[in-house]
Amino acid sequence: MAGFATSFFLFAPAAICAEEKNGSPRTEDILKKTIERAKWSEERKFEAKYTYTQRGTLEELDSSENVKKREERVSQVFPIDGQPYARLILKDGKPLSDKEERVEQERERKFREGLAERRRKRAQGRREDTELELNEELVSKYQFDLTGRERVNGRPAFVLSFQPKSADLPVKRKLDRLLNKLSGKVWIDEQDYEISRADLHLAENVSAWGGMLASVRKFLFHLEQTKVDEAVWLPSFVDGYI
Repeated sequence: MAGFATSFFLFAPAAICAEEKNGSPRTEDILKKTIERAKWSEERKFEAKYTYTQRGTLEELDSSENVKKREERVSQVFPIDGQPYARLILKDGKPLSDKEERVEQERERKFREGLAERRRKRAQGRREDTELELNEELVSKYQFDLTGRERVNGRPAFVLSFQPKSADLPVKRKLDRLLNKLSGKVWIDEQDYEISRADLHLAENVSAWGGMLASVRKFLFHLEQTKVDEAVWLPSFVDGYI
């Protein structure tokens, strides 16, 4: 199976939990504070206040996972209606051709249309199939275990491993087919309860991916986030394979 690998470099109040016998907070308390922090950050739309440059590498792999195509990309990330959008400005160090510019303009048009559709659905109490939020519903899919404490970029973090609670989790929308099969680790900053690092992978194959892909047999995702001022955390590195 051919695949794609991509990497991106992006520039740009603590609470006291009940403790377990070993002196570490309870896992459920860490998760509760992390969800609360995510909601707090979302309400303030921090990402809508920043623009930055994103540098990435997109690799297309053959069936033996050898690189058969490699592309260097530079994008300018800026907010559109409160959501970050990455506009491609360079490919392999060169400005876009007229054809590539038209493709990019069409992609931005569809992005704006998608935002408008999302607003309409939210007004009706519905969500987009691909919309992802860190909330109680998402966390309830997994069994989390506190496995230790480590430093990420010099800051102490709780390390939590997770796996699906069941092999038969409910599927309410297309994205659930993927989410229901994810396992991995997340590093939660001990002071801010932000996700400072995450490593995700598929616990098993995912089929019937709603027309976007017939099946997903391998999925790897790595995220790192950095605190850029007193309250704001932004992605600093993203690496993925599908």
